[in-house]
Amino acid sequence: MRQALTVNHISAAYGKADVLSDVNITIEPGRITCLLGANGAGKSTLIKVLLGLLKPHTGEIFFEGENITGLQPHEIIGRGIACIPEGRRIFPKMTVEENLYMGAYQEPSNEKIREKMLEVYTLFPRLQERRAQLAGTMSGGEQAMVSIGRGLMHSPQLLIIDEPSLGLSPALVSDNFRIIRRICEAGTSVFLVEQNVRQTLAISSYGYVLSQGRIVAHGEARALRDDVAVKEAYFG
Repeated sequence: MRQALTVNHISAAYGKADVLSDVNITIEPGRITCLLGANGAGKSTLIKVLLGLLKPHTGEIFFEGENITGLQPHEIIGRGIACIPEGRRIFPKMTVEENLYMGAYQEPSNEKIREKMLEVYTLFPRLQERRAQLAGTMSGGEQAMVSIGRGLMHSPQLLIIDEPSLGLSPALVSDNFRIIRRICEAGTSVFLVEQNVRQTLAISSYGYVLSQGRIVAHGEARALRDDVAVKEAYFG
């Protein structure tokens, strides 16, 4: 079966400081695959490598069977990968609708953009109600909706979601995770990068644990939840 994304023996560094070492990850289509790790484990660095923002020293990345190692970020996005960044990173002085349009900047068809906008508003009715509001004046939970909606505007085959629980109340975190599950059920593969172990494993099919730049454990999410070695690796 063709994999959505395959990471083969990736190593990366900032200058002489090694951050990732021989990382191997497989993301299957139509599933939520998670990457768990504490602060400083190398999660954000791996995302930068996947998006072409940082060139790996060694290894290759394949998406939908094609080698995308070394491509520019806009080329990778054009292949069907989108990212919802840590901290949401919305455009605060633009309206909700303008923020959403920014997610479709590579889509030439206005008709498809309108269709996708309707899908996002169906997923987040509150955004439709506040489509003319400046995004920077919205609550943290509403801004999270804007960020997720923007990520969906280009109809990605793979959605990378970085720390969706960051800065949100437990209730809003639960809402976000339910939405992520719905996105996957609608046909988008998800790579969920998180510190929130319990809720992440609850919605994921398969998981990896990153510690000090290395994958120290991986397996079906149910097995990882009860793995003593994983708990020791994750909590240091």
